[in-house]
Amino acid sequence: MTDASPSRLTGSDHATALRARPLPRFLADRYRGWRATTYADNKGWHRRLAEEGQRPRIMAIACCDSRVNVNQVFSAETGDIFLHRNIASLVPPYAPDGDPHGTSAAVEYAVRMLRVAHLLVVGHSDCGGVQGCHDMCSGASASLG
Repeated sequence: MTDASPSRLTGSDHATALRARPLPRFLADRYRGWRATTYADNKGWHRRLAEEGQRPRIMAIACCDSRVNVNQVFSAETGDIFLHRNIASLVPPYAPDGDPHGTSAAVEYAVRMLRVAHLLVVGHSDCGGVQGCHDMCSGASASLG
């Protein structure tokens, strides 16, 4: 039997393994529940969001940590916050070099196209990304590169 863990797969084997796995049942069940309740109860509002586009007043850059839900923390409704997530809520320095910069691109889109009024960088306690960066910078652990 071969090890099908993503870390041991490369190229087309990895793509095949990802395609072969169905959506976990709990996610499919939760989606159906959302469609039957939240979406059904607010269908007109969701339709307006889709037709009129988003108009958030705030952009938040937050950590990918699954324990941190920015919309929940601020009691925000769908469409209130334009959210970008990355490891440790990092905001790299501006670099007009043409290379792909996910966070920079998200900020530029939010400011120029969505015209958000506020940019919020959200941190949280016990962030593994911040600890990892600190450890690499201090020499306590090896670089990821």
